[in-house]
Amino acid sequence: MVSPLHTLRCRTVAASRFRQLTHIRDLPVLIVDEPSGISDPDPAPHPLEILLAALGSDLAIGIRAMAVTRGVTLSSLELEVEADMARAPLDSGAPPPLGLEAVRVAIHIAADAPREALAALIMRATLRSPVANTLHDGTQLSVALAAGTGV
Repeated sequence: MVSPLHTLRCRTVAASRFRQLTHIRDLPVLIVDEPSGISDPDPAPHPLEILLAALGSDLAIGIRAMAVTRGVTLSSLELEVEADMARAPLDSGAPPPLGLEAVRVAIHIAADAPREALAALIMRATLRSPVANTLHDGTQLSVALAAGTGV
């Protein structure tokens, strides 16, 4: 019997300052950084910007796939993804809730279909998006120190 779960993996290695190098399969290293206020000649995306990029990409893939299955020809597709982020000082004792407060996606499509059909296509793609569902419904998260770590 085939398991309905597929495990995704990556490995993140701390580099200089707040820069992180994330290795995914045999793809080029993904560089992620945290804006620290320190001038950086080569800024990299912030972790939450990577999350927004994942959402935009996942929705775009779903919209294109749904368009193909419904016989809709897309001549252009562009997603503008933005979010409001809560911030708190790193040294605060009990920080307020951190992360994204709200996420908004504006989808621009040029296609050979009426607006109602495009709205239905977007709704279906959103329902089938693993990233959108993770953001909307949450997921079980486990973070722990690896065995054999420490003195």
